[in-house]
Amino acid sequence: MEKRYQVFVSSTYTDLTDERLEVMRAILELDSIPSGMEYFPANNDEQWSFIKELIDQCDYYIVILGARYGTLANDGLSYTEKEYRYAIEKGIPVAAFIHANPGAIPIKNGESDPEKLAKLNEFQKLVQQKLCKTWSTQAELGAVVSRSLTQLIKRNPRPGWVRSDQLASIEASHEILRLRQIIDKKDEEINRLSSLQSSSKEKLAHGEDQLEIAYTTSLTNKLIPYSNPDRSMRFQTSRTVCWDDLFNAFAPDLLTPTKISAIKSAIARYIKDLDIDHYIDQYPGYDITSVTISNNSLQLIILQFNALGFIQLTNTNDAEGQILKIACLTDVGKDYLINASAIKRGTTFNLPTSD
Repeated sequence: MEKRYQVFVSSTYTDLTDERLEVMRAILELDSIPSGMEYFPANNDEQWSFIKELIDQCDYYIVILGARYGTLANDGLSYTEKEYRYAIEKGIPVAAFIHANPGAIPIKNGESDPEKLAKLNEFQKLVQQKLCKTWSTQAELGAVVSRSLTQLIKRNPRPGWVRSDQLASIEASHEILRLRQIIDKKDEEINRLSSLQSSSKEKLAHGEDQLEIAYTTSLTNKLIPYSNPDRSMRFQTSRTVCWDDLFNAFAPDLLTPTKISAIKSAIARYIKDLDIDHYIDQYPGYDITSVTISNNSLQLIILQFNALGFIQLTNTNDAEGQILKIACLTDVGKDYLINASAIKRGTTFNLPTSD
């Protein structure tokens, strides 16, 4: 029977995108199946559990190391190192491919954090205890992966995967039963999580429920000289709003992944629109120059909508390697926004004449 082997490819992502593609091409040319989490990087325990299940299904594991250590998990290890250690723990044959000259890698793709750089050096020492090769270019990486994987398969035979029509009838029946059991178990878990999420949501404040937001409003009268202390005023205050109005204020900005600061800015604009008539009446000649939402209120809002399953929070690295907090709507959040924003029958709606 012709077998195909499933190979888990692990690496940091943003700095080794092209290299990963070269490795996957090399694996496909060996009639094997590349697997990995490049489009779903781990950032919480639930996703880490899924990654472990995926590694369990693989026959071989390879890791590519450049000049970046990667995002840290709660235990202080990068998810790339956690994956490698897990594969070793499960007895899966591993191979590592380290860049021959990390100093030649562009600074934007290197590690700037001294602590992470030290961890990267220790990780490199660890992988060198097993099958380990060096590479300098993408083409060289593809070639060395191909040769090393061929040796790994020869020295460490694994179950692999075969087409169901190549199995004897009794083997096919056993395999179908095993896969059916896996699917049933996954379906049960999905239903359990969906039920748990629905019941939990009912216990959480949302919709027309009210909350109080603390914020600071700054006013300026441009007709008053700079030297006059009465030119500017600041007020620390609060306002009660409902969860739906808050969500509708910032959710359109999260249809594509964006920085957490976009939520803060959108809520500030919403509060400013609510307050502007009041301040115009109370303080003629003054304009609202800024509204700043308190950090405590912002964190409460973000955590609440995350708990409701409306938004998803992830980490990413900017060009300098600094971690950025990113937020985007989940499918549940998008559906909720559409239903909340859509015009209902019998409603008169006038298009605004300007922004």
